[in-house]
Formats: sequence, structure tokens, C-alpha cells
Amino acid sequence: MVEHLVLFKLKEETTEEEKLHIVETLKQLSGMDGIAAFSAGLNHSQEGKSQGFEVGMRIGFHTREALDAYLPHPMHTSTVDKIRRHFADVIVLDYTW
Repeated sequence: MVEHLVLFKLKEETTEEEKLHIVETLKQLSGMDGIAAFSAGLNHSQEGKSQGFEVGMRIGFHTREALDAYLPHPMHTSTVDKIRRHFADVIVLDYTW
């Protein structure tokens, strides 16, 4: 299993409605080939350690090849293009277990 973790820090002017739209837009990726598990949502941690990152997404891929095919896939790139204007910063971490 390959885990693809993405954290999004949004621009300060991003509204609550836009934040919900971002999460719903990301969820459109869940049906892509090679995905074993998917989740996306808004941070609600009370620990105060998010460093301003408000949206998280986790995709579990069956194989590393599936992750490699996902990255340049038109559905992935067009989804990111729809919401990119709201990003102040993004963290991506991939690991195999």
C-alpha cells in the first residue's frame, strides 16, 4: 500500500463556503483507478499544531505505479487547477507500507 498525504494551507481570504467546496472538489478524485482508500476533510483538531494547514487529504494506492499514474492524470491536474488559487502552501508526503 502506498499512502499519499496532502495538507493544504489556504489563503486567509478563503471563506468557509470555499473551504467546503475545496473538500468536495478533492473528493471527486476518489473514484480514480488504483485507489484503495480515500479521505479528505477540514481540520478540526483542538491541539493547535496544524501550523495553519486546514484541509487534509489521504489517498491509499494499491501500488506505487498507481500513484505514478495518478500524478499526471488529467483528472488530477484539472481538479488541482480548479482549487489552486486558494492555496497558500501545500505539503505532500508519500510512503509505502
